Amino acid sequence: MESPPQVRKIMDQIHGRLPDAMLIALRIHFGTLPASAAAGREDVACSLRQLQSRARPNPTPTTAPRAPLRLRSGSCYVPQHDEDSHFRHDVFGVVAVADGVGGCRAQGVDAAAFSRGLMENAFSEVATSELGKPVCPYEILDRAYRRTAASGTPAASTAVVVSLAGRLLRWAYVGDSGFAVFRGGKVLRRFQPQQWYFNCPFQLCAGNGVTKVGDAAVGEMAVEEGDVLVVASDGLFDNVSDSSLENLVWSTMLLGFTPEEVAGIMAFRAYVTSKDPKTDSPFSVASREQGQPRTGGKEDDITVVVAFIESQDSGFFGY
Repeated sequence: MESPPQVRKIMDQIHGRLPDAMLIALRIHFGTLPASAAAGREDVACSLRQLQSRARPNPTPTTAPRAPLRLRSGSCYVPQHDEDSHFRHDVFGVVAVADGVGGCRAQGVDAAAFSRGLMENAFSEVATSELGKPVCPYEILDRAYRRTAASGTPAASTAVVVSLAGRLLRWAYVGDSGFAVFRGGKVLRRFQPQQWYFNCPFQLCAGNGVTKVGDAAVGEMAVEEGDVLVVASDGLFDNVSDSSLENLVWSTMLLGFTPEEVAGIMAFRAYVTSKDPKTDSPFSVASREQGQPRTGGKEDDITVVVAFIESQDSGFFGY
């Protein structure tokens, strides 16, 4: 399968650093690799498990004052219809993703218009915030929506905004663009998609839309150094299971990959699944649960932002 250019550069870098057997073990290889590589896959998987058992755990919470945390992020976007939009701002500790509703295409409308407008206005709100003052995701989403809707921008979009202030992660999302937080390679917290019915998410639009920003799911949680944040459109979550994401997170962290490389690997895995008509993706499983017989992935835009949560006072990061 020909890899999209958005991930080709990242994957080429990774392929140059890892043996073939490890590429197979992680399922991030292009095309067919030698039989000898496949034979060594279990040995590599065993080596990864041994690395994990010796890896340094996240710091144990204490009552002593601790340094505030920061985000170090990277992203990858693989367009199918080119209707996703996103931004990341590590200085203010904010990540956001929006996904234009594809159904608008059938009405002859630019389905990307609202998602792009929403992210442009959200980025402007963040970039002009007071430095050192915590950013409220709900307020950013609300102000960005008001500006986008007031301009008469057509179409509709799902959206998620996540921010880090001190040691507190906060979020606001509408629809099925969302996030997951990993600790020690396991999902610690995961969003729950907002849907009217299967494959019809809550969505923001100008005018008299049914969904309002007030319907957004909001929340917060304490995080620790070493946690990993993944913010993405449904192009990732519909094609890659939580267990696969867990495996990718701990494996790539142990191997010392950067946030951009991890995002690229996740996007690549989602892309491969989306093109496979025989695989059992989270989307096909959910379809069958709704009485709609289906196998295969879901072809869609894929946006992935990965952020390492690390101490501002420490150069160490990892498990």
